[in-house]
Amino acid sequence: MRTVTKLTSSDEKELNYLLKNKKKRAFTLLYYSEWCDRSTRIIGMLDAWKDQESTKDEDVYLISSWELPHAFAAFAITSAPSIVKVNRGRVAVMVEYPKVHSYFTATSPLPSKG
Repeated sequence: MRTVTKLTSSDEKELNYLLKNKKKRAFTLLYYSEWCDRSTRIIGMLDAWKDQESTKDEDVYLISSWELPHAFAAFAITSAPSIVKVNRGRVAVMVEYPKVHSYFTATSPLPSKG
């Protein structure tokens, strides 16, 4: 099942918990800005993405540059929209719009360690 959770300034403890436990959990952070057209397009795609069939559980947390601007520093995010995919300590950052867009149209897992 896929879930999408919007984090606000009142959810700062939950965000800190996620970041602190990134070696034990798997989740995706979508960094976005309300005034960015590309961010708005990506946010608009989330309902369709969430309803797609998935063989695994996926949790996406939305992080707004307005609500949680300091959260962008956790992974040195300087542009929106951006994705940080965390898989039990392994981190993949996508800042290019085509990669962010394709993540929500055809999600693929992180490459395995070789």
